[in-house]
Amino acid sequence: MNKADLRNNHRQFERHVERSEDFATRLLAAERVVRLEDKQRIAEATILRLSSYWEWFIDQELLDCININSRRLAQYLEVKHKHLNIEMCRAILFRGGYLDFRSVQAAKRFAKDILPDEVNPFRLIEPSTASKVDELFTIKNYLVHRSFAAKRALKKMYRKNYEIRIFQEPGRFLVAHRGRRLRSYIEALRRASTQMEAIV
Repeated sequence: MNKADLRNNHRQFERHVERSEDFATRLLAAERVVRLEDKQRIAEATILRLSSYWEWFIDQELLDCININSRRLAQYLEVKHKHLNIEMCRAILFRGGYLDFRSVQAAKRFAKDILPDEVNPFRLIEPSTASKVDELFTIKNYLVHRSFAAKRALKKMYRKNYEIRIFQEPGRFLVAHRGRRLRSYIEALRRASTQMEAIV
């Protein structure tokens, strides 16, 4: 595993983001063909799709970075250092399950524990970018769970970041202002990838 693999992760992720952006742009521009309610539903589905791409990307970055330099992971696990192969890295990292970070900050903290700075791209994500990605995941969490807690978190985000006092479903929020908000989340994912890629 080498830094070329990291570049490949970024290219794949950015292609997914670009396709989602292209789709969203065409969707939002379709005035007569697609009803507003359908645009809202599709915008929500786009958020779910983007969040799954982001989660895949985070997993790949962690795995490949650990495989490049597993020294800090070995210290974290209190084992004698030796280079761990990709299968061993995967087994340790995912333990038969998956990682679930509630925020970019949580991913950054985890990466700091297991990655040396020279191969830790997560530390390069700027706070404003992290905040926007976290908003996307607040929306995703509500769409997936529709729980009282998820709705409360979404209301809080609306109020704090957008001064929206009355709850609205995410689709309506995303397509308002000609889809500017949906586009801002797409752009945040692209910025995060670009910032992280500086490690390569």
